[in-house]
Amino acid sequence: MEATTEVQELSLVKVIESKLVQNNVTEAVISALKEKYGGMKLKALDDKESYLEIKAAARECAKVRTLAVKVCKEGREDAVKTQKEWIATEKRVVGEVAVVEDALDAEVAKFDNEVERLANEEKQRQETAYINRQAQLTKLGATYQEGSFVLGQASFEAALVKECSQDVWEEAVVPKFQAEYEKIEAVKFAAEQERLAKEAEMKAEQEKLRAEQEAFRKQQEEFNRQQAEVARIEREKALALENEMLLAQREADFKIMQERAEAAAEEKRLADIEFAVKKEKERQEFEALKAEEQRKFDELKKAEVLAQSGDKVKYADLIAKIEAIDIPEMRSSQYRKKVAIINEKISEIFAL
Repeated sequence: MEATTEVQELSLVKVIESKLVQNNVTEAVISALKEKYGGMKLKALDDKESYLEIKAAARECAKVRTLAVKVCKEGREDAVKTQKEWIATEKRVVGEVAVVEDALDAEVAKFDNEVERLANEEKQRQETAYINRQAQLTKLGATYQEGSFVLGQASFEAALVKECSQDVWEEAVVPKFQAEYEKIEAVKFAAEQERLAKEAEMKAEQEKLRAEQEAFRKQQEEFNRQQAEVARIEREKALALENEMLLAQREADFKIMQERAEAAAEEKRLADIEFAVKKEKERQEFEALKAEEQRKFDELKKAEVLAQSGDKVKYADLIAKIEAIDIPEMRSSQYRKKVAIINEKISEIFAL
């Protein structure tokens, strides 16, 4: 089959080459184009001559290319038709087979999906159980050490804790941890009881010591109270004696102060009499001086009234003379201004 295919392919190649040769599209022609035009370039960006030469060469290449495309299109028309027919047949056959195959695949998928769902449920169950088992072991006091859960002498790998069945978990794993937990708790309980006993003994000793200290404190307080009472009595005796002496001293001082007060009162009485006599004499002298001053003031007032009466007559005469002045009219502006000032001043005098 493969040999036949290779023969057909070689035969097809010969046919294609023959068609191209018939239309002068040969390797020699293509090689000539490459050799003649392959190295052509613009001599400069603005060189029109080389531009036209390159454009003519491109037209020559386009002719060969167009001819090759035409020959190849004509040669593959039957092949395209054959290909389309094969594709259509492929689609039809595949579609008919798919009616049966897709239904079978759907059934297979149902089984595969169910297997996957059960596996996922089992995995989820194991994860949930592992979390609960971890919590249960942790509650018992187990710790995670290097991939295993450890409590006392009991030790199980984490993978075994996670993957073992519920029966193995309940009948083999948990009982061992529970036994270790109870051992540890028993030790703790014994230690706690011993601690409580020691605390009770220490508390009793402390209570005994506190009672002894309390009794000593009361004895000390009683002794201090008695000492304070003795001291108080002594202080009261000393205070009474001091008060008696102070009272006697106060009575003596009061008597002296009374005698001094009586002497001072008598001295003040005599001084007051002397002061009153002196003040009366000064009052009489002041009254006499005041009367003399009043007399002098009355005389001056009378003389001033008489003087003012003469000035009034003189002032009235002066005003009359001023009113009698005849002020002539002036022609020049200079003297009219001066006369206006005189009239203004006379008005000011009348207003006084």
